[in-house]
Amino acid sequence: CSEMGGTARKWPKTTTTTPQRNSAVSDSGKSMEKLMCSYCNYTTTKKYLLQRHLKSHSTERPHKCAYCDRSFKTTIQLTNHVNTHLGVKPFQCKFCSFSFTTSGELIRHVRYKHTLEKPHRCDECGYATVELSKLRRHIRTHTGEKPYACPHCSYCSPDTFKLKRHLRVHTGERPYQCNICNFRFTQSNSLKAHMLTHQAEKPSFPCSYCPSVMARKSDLRYHIGKQHARQSEPLSCNKCDEDFPDKYSLRMHGKTHKGQTIHSCNHCEFSANTSQQLDDHMNKHRGTRPFQCSECGLMFAARADLRAHVTRTHRNS
Repeated sequence: CSEMGGTARKWPKTTTTTPQRNSAVSDSGKSMEKLMCSYCNYTTTKKYLLQRHLKSHSTERPHKCAYCDRSFKTTIQLTNHVNTHLGVKPFQCKFCSFSFTTSGELIRHVRYKHTLEKPHRCDECGYATVELSKLRRHIRTHTGEKPYACPHCSYCSPDTFKLKRHLRVHTGERPYQCNICNFRFTQSNSLKAHMLTHQAEKPSFPCSYCPSVMARKSDLRYHIGKQHARQSEPLSCNKCDEDFPDKYSLRMHGKTHKGQTIHSCNHCEFSANTSQQLDDHMNKHRGTRPFQCSECGLMFAARADLRAHVTRTHRNS
C-alpha cells in the first residue's frame, strides 16, 4: 500500500539471525556490539533478545496447544495460553487481590489501576501510554505508515486490529451478538450502540462547548475532536483578520458577519446561537433543573435534554 506514504510489509515465513551490527557504548564506558533487526528498526545488545524478536516477523507457529487447535511462535506464549485452559493465574498483584495469567497482563493492570505510569512516550507530540504496542500504533499517525495489507483488496491498515475488523467485510463474520434480539454485528461498538435501543432510559452526552447532545460517548468524543479540538495552526476568518483556535469558534464568528448575535458563557468556553440555549446552559452552572418530564417526573437543566429524553424514552409509550 502506498496510501499516506506507507508501505505494506510481507513478513517472511522463517527468519534467521543475520543482523546488522553497530557499536554502542555502555554506562561503564565499554564498547558493546549493537544488533539490529533486518526487518525493522529494533536494536539490542543481547543476541537472545534479537532471536526472540525475530520470531515476531515469522509466520511459523511450531508450538501447538494440547487443549485446542491454536499454535504459537514461542514456548512462553504457549505456556500463557495453556494457563487460560487450566485456570492458572500465577502472577499476583501486590496492590490488590487480582491475579493474572501472564506477567504482561499484571504489568498493564498495575500501570492502569495503581501506579498510573505511562512509560512509553512519543517524541513528536508528547503522547504517552502504558503499552508499547499503542505507542507504535500512535507513531504511525505521524508517519502515515500502513503496514498491514488486506489480501482481498487494496485496503491497508496501521494496525492488526483494524485489519481484522476490515476482513469481516470479506468473510461476512459478525462475532458480536445481542443477547436480547440475537442481532449480530461486525464491531463491538456497533453492538454497544444497538444495546441502547433496548434501554428504557437512553443515555445522552451533552457537549461542554456547544448545545450539541450525543447519544453515545464515542460520538461526543468524535464531535469534540472534529469541532472543538485546538488546531496546530490558528484558523483565520476570510472576512477579517481575526484568528480562532478551533472550527466551531470560527464558524460561530462567521455568523457575526451575517448580522447574527453569538451568546457566550462568561464561566466557560460554551457559546450558542440563541439566548435560550445559553440560559439553559447556565442552569448547569447554577445547578438547577427547571424542566420536568410530564410522563415520569425527571428533571432536566436544558430544554434540549428534556426533548431528547421524551423522544428516546416515551415516544413508544
